[in-house]
This record gives sequence, C-alpha cells and structure tokens, in this order.
Amino acid sequence: MSSDQQIFESGAFRCASGETLREVRVGYETYGNLSPAKDNVILVCHYFSGDAHAAGPADDTYALPGWWDTAIGPGKVLDTDRYFIVASNTLANLNACDGHTVTTGPASWNPDTGEIYGPDFPLVTVADFVHVQKRLLDHLGITQLVAVAGPSGGSAQAIQWSIEYPEMVPRVIAAISPGLYIHPYAAAMMECWVQPIFADPAWKDGRYDTAKPPIKGMTQALRLLTLTALSYDVVGEFGYEPADETRHPADSLSNKFKADAMLDEIASARAEALDANSFIYMVRAFKLYDVRDRLHKSQARYLFIPVETDMVFPPHLSETAVSTLRAAGLDAGLFMVRSNGGHLDGLTQMEQARDILGEFLVG
Repeated sequence: MSSDQQIFESGAFRCASGETLREVRVGYETYGNLSPAKDNVILVCHYFSGDAHAAGPADDTYALPGWWDTAIGPGKVLDTDRYFIVASNTLANLNACDGHTVTTGPASWNPDTGEIYGPDFPLVTVADFVHVQKRLLDHLGITQLVAVAGPSGGSAQAIQWSIEYPEMVPRVIAAISPGLYIHPYAAAMMECWVQPIFADPAWKDGRYDTAKPPIKGMTQALRLLTLTALSYDVVGEFGYEPADETRHPADSLSNKFKADAMLDEIASARAEALDANSFIYMVRAFKLYDVRDRLHKSQARYLFIPVETDMVFPPHLSETAVSTLRAAGLDAGLFMVRSNGGHLDGLTQMEQARDILGEFLVG
C-alpha cells in the first residue's frame, strides 16, 4: 500500500499566540477509500519527529516504511479496507529540511521579509496543529470522524481534537501517551533534548546559516532522544564491548563502547535531515500541552495504549489520564502493550491491541 503526498494550502492563520501567519502549507497523505457519505474517516496524528508518511513501503522518497505501517493497511489494526485514513504534517515539522516534507515553520520563507523565519516564527501549540488539521478536513469535505488516533505526541493532538471539536470526535486512540498534560519530569527531559542545540556555537540564537546548521548540537539532542525512546533491553542488545576491537575504551578516552557508538550512529544519520529550530519549537509546543481544565467540553470515548517498558511516557501517565477522565464522567479504558522495546514499541506492536481496538471502533 502506498499514498502520494498531497499539499494543502490555507490562507491566513491566527496562532494561539495571537500572531498571524499569512499563509500555511502542509503535506498530507490518505490511505483507503472515502465512503460516499464520508463517514469512515480516521485522522492519524504523527509523533514528535514523525510526518505525514504514516503508512506505505519504503521507496525512492522514503528510506523506511511509513512509521505506523504495522498498524495501517488492508486487514491491519486500522483497516484501510474499511476506513479512510488521513495523516498530515504539523506546523514546524522537524523534517522540514529533508527535501520532501511540506510544512510551514521556522525553516519556511517568511512572505513578509523574503527570508527564512528562523526564531521570528510565532510560537505554536498543539491546538494550532489541530486547527490546521481541521482546515484540511474542511477542505476535504469531512465533517465527522470515526476516531482520532496517534502515538506519543500524536496522542496529545488526538486528545486536543476531542476538546477543540467535540462534535466531530466520538473516539480517541492514544498510544504511548503523555496523558492529559506534559508531566514536569517529561517536560524537563524534553528540555534536556534541546540544551545541546543551544550550546552549539553554530546555532547563533536560531539565526544560523542554513548551509551550516548546528549539526553537533542536533546530533547530541537526537542521541538523548533516541536513548530515552529505547529500553534497557534494546540498548543492552547493542552490547558494551569495545566498538572497535583494536581500540579498547580502557586505553583512551576517545575509544568508544559499542552501545555508545550505536547511539552516535543513529543520531548522526538523522541530524542533517532535521531542522534545529523546528526541533526547539516542537518541544515548546508539547511542553505547553495541557487539557485538564477543558475536559468538560469532550464527548469522546478514550482508549489509552501504553507500553509497559516505555521510559518517555511511562504507563502510569496513561493510567492517571484514565482515572482523571473517568472522574470527569467520561468513558476511558486502557490496554497495556507487553513488550521490552520501550517507547518505540508504540509504533511496532499495535497488533497486540487488535481485538480491543476493533471493538472500540465500532462500539
């Protein structure tokens, strides 16, 4: 299954900050067939560093399959023989510099100045992401959803949808979720991700030369992000023997252990494709996420799907969210994914939730 990315262009957009973007462009993909009544739509929201390519195989554009390809497709958990799936890029998408991701953000050209926005781009929020997605659905003529779903930061968007547009959202699927707000521990962890970018001399307070971005800072930021997204078992599989048998760590501070070298390799491979300012903006957007005082607006049912070994958003955050939603008089349930892969298993292990998701989507 594959889908060509399309581009949605919107007019002026007023951000939650009060500032206005003269124009907004975001890429989106769809999977499956829209029913004549347009009543079979599931909106899928991407995680922190994800994009609109939620499903489909690797190809000349994408080196890897869509990030939720194990869950989206014919006969899969989100069955495209039955449902029409829509996935779009957020504002300030991290992948803005990869050559094919369409997004309006700090790496975009400011039509008022003819220069890249950089740190002059307005601060954006999860609610802003949702409002742009709503404009996209209006463009597609979609007025009702079966559900909004997403993992990690995508689950925050899905929950925000149920608050912003309750009449459209009967169900929310929140995988590896932070819950109803970003806990101070998780917020502090995310701030640790961005600090290496700030410390990189090439960052220049966000006004860096796009030909010479803060790669060292981005590499270290991604190293931290990757480590937190993995589990003890996965990092343990990397091994702690010398990365190079001829250069033992006991002989020099510059000689690496294998686990350290593997994290460096993963981070380095992604650093040049991601935009540093967009990384910082996305962290701030999610740190501002908090819907606890607006739960009375929701009409949705919620299904939280944490992973037992997740160290980014541990299961107790989903459990707390379920308790809070129930106390507010809302229907909320939880299914625990049993696996040893950590946070990223929320992308790869959704098959475990097949039965409960099938019931949830038709109940």
